Amino acid sequence: MKTIFIYPNMRKEGARAVLPEVCRRLTREGVRLLLPMQLRAVSLGLAGVDYTETDAAVQFAELAVVLGGDGTMLRLARAAARQNLPMLGINVGHVGFMTELEPDELDEMEKLFSGAYTLDSRMMLHVAVMRQGRVVYENDALNDIVIAKGTAFRVVRVRIEADSEEVTRFNGDGVIVATPTGSTAYGLSAGGPVIEPSAENMAVIPICAHALTAKSFVFAPERRIALTAACEGGSEVFISADGGQGFAVRPDDRVMITRSALHTRLVRLKGDSFYRILQQKL
Repeated sequence: MKTIFIYPNMRKEGARAVLPEVCRRLTREGVRLLLPMQLRAVSLGLAGVDYTETDAAVQFAELAVVLGGDGTMLRLARAAARQNLPMLGINVGHVGFMTELEPDELDEMEKLFSGAYTLDSRMMLHVAVMRQGRVVYENDALNDIVIAKGTAFRVVRVRIEADSEEVTRFNGDGVIVATPTGSTAYGLSAGGPVIEPSAENMAVIPICAHALTAKSFVFAPERRIALTAACEGGSEVFISADGGQGFAVRPDDRVMITRSALHTRLVRLKGDSFYRILQQKL
């Protein structure tokens, strides 16, 4: 490791508290530490670090150390995946399901320099909204793609296809399409299945469906999922990737979801199994 990008969520007190110690433990002869440019104006008392824009940092770094929770990991995931940049998460949030270390486990970072770590490759999703034959929105997601109503007292009519064949229709609050990583997030709260990461399946999960027969479906990764969604009374329906800014979907739009060409790489230092992490975090 010659260049390490440290990405802290400074809105969390835990990140501010642990940042100096993380920098100290990563400081080595010949190792360059990068921090986001916006932290240059913050009085942190850190020596021997450089500041750069996040887009540039993910291009030049060999590792990103993320101080935050799952939300902070998700904010960096797309940019990191485009550059094949591994991420090591240090949990200063709540659950921290994707993070590897707690603040009292920083000794484990020594393994980064001895090579005693593994990389966990996580499937991502690609979404494209087709409108009159052209793409008007596209994105990639590590956790999930969510289509949901924008008005609390309206119902969304959802139609789902797989490889151009209709699978189901239902009315409800919307639908989640989740990766195995996202199956333990919003998908789990909506009653969806837990999928181990190596399975690389896609879970389609109704949100508060108004039908006893509406069930979750688990699809093979090569399937092309197509969804249409419309809200009663003409109210807006929105699509969001990994909880990001919503995009308004029209009734005649086709939302196409496939496995992304990108993968998120997570650094594992402790060797805990997926099932052990489930027991610890959930």
